[in-house]
Amino acid sequence: MSPRALLRLGLRGLLLHKLRSTLSILGVVFGVAAVVAMSSVGEGARREALEQLGALGVDSITVRARRSAAAPGGVSAEGGLRLRDAESLARVVPHVVATAPVREADLAAEAGGRHADTTAVGTTPDYLRAARLGIVAGRFLAPLDVSDHKRVAVLGASVASVLFPFGPACGERILLGGDWFQVVGVLEGRAAARSRSAAIRTRDVNRAVFVPLPALDRGGDRRPDGVDEIVLRVDDPRQVASAAEVAKALVEHGRGAAPFDVVVPREILRARERTQRIFNVVTGAVAAISLLVGGIGIMNIMLASVAERTREVGIRRALGATQRDVAAQFLAESSLLTAAGGVLGALLGTAGAGLIQRLAGWPTALSPLMLLLALLTALAVGVGFGSYPAWLAARLAPMDALRHE
Repeated sequence: MSPRALLRLGLRGLLLHKLRSTLSILGVVFGVAAVVAMSSVGEGARREALEQLGALGVDSITVRARRSAAAPGGVSAEGGLRLRDAESLARVVPHVVATAPVREADLAAEAGGRHADTTAVGTTPDYLRAARLGIVAGRFLAPLDVSDHKRVAVLGASVASVLFPFGPACGERILLGGDWFQVVGVLEGRAAARSRSAAIRTRDVNRAVFVPLPALDRGGDRRPDGVDEIVLRVDDPRQVASAAEVAKALVEHGRGAAPFDVVVPREILRARERTQRIFNVVTGAVAAISLLVGGIGIMNIMLASVAERTREVGIRRALGATQRDVAAQFLAESSLLTAAGGVLGALLGTAGAGLIQRLAGWPTALSPLMLLLALLTALAVGVGFGSYPAWLAARLAPMDALRHE
């Protein structure tokens, strides 16, 4: 029997009992939908984490002072980070190629009657290399800007487009926190995190304004030499872990019990991947149970179908159909059931992923490999659970089947 005739015969058998066929595939539908929807959430989170890691670089380390609500400005006088900590890290930590102290404050920027809420970042020229920034117009901060306490600014892409939508920003002046700064450069845009809770906390450089460190005296640390964080970049990603340990020991020795964090994006990503694997195992187990239930339901339906159609099987055998033809017919019916359930489940899972992204604000991304795997698994369930009913149908003796009432 040709595959086309076999499929037509199987489809006709299923359409004779539309409601029963539909109810029998619900377990497969929900199992595949769970796999597709949850895997899209996991894939979206993985891609977002990789984007953030790519922006920070696998070779970066950030030493960040913790905020203290009880202290003025957020940092106590005896705690926090200082400029000399950045100088010590640059000298002592091995494989360091760029070190940049950072102080930041949320300030409003104004130019030509236009306003933008920005993050003012006071730093040094090394931040360009440490944070992997790109320049699309003008230049970044220069050593002379820092030593002479110049009032110059480099704008993030979003800030530049808001304040200067009709012309170049370089050479213009902006009012930042009550002080005038001259724009000397504009950064290239960078993809920002879409979810409400990012895997790795990153600075949105698109809405940032970079100024020389001495020019920003409104940061979280009110001390003249105080900074909020220190960004380091090493020359070999394999040395990040050891360099981070040296940086932590050095800051602990200089700061004592002052609270601070050493953030290593590469290690954060590894921990997130371990958590993601656990999430995938749990999701896979739930989906497997749904598919198992669906497979048992399909087997029940096919066994009932064999019992109902015993006389039909006898007539087909008497007209020359072989055991293989009979088995193939029932196997085609079970495969069509699960294939339909797989397609419906994939569509439902895709819609569910879009709904999750819209309502919960989580990034989602469909993985073609996972989609194909879910469909193949559904088909395998049909073949596996339909084999026994097909075997029973093929084993029926023609004369006994004809005498069946």
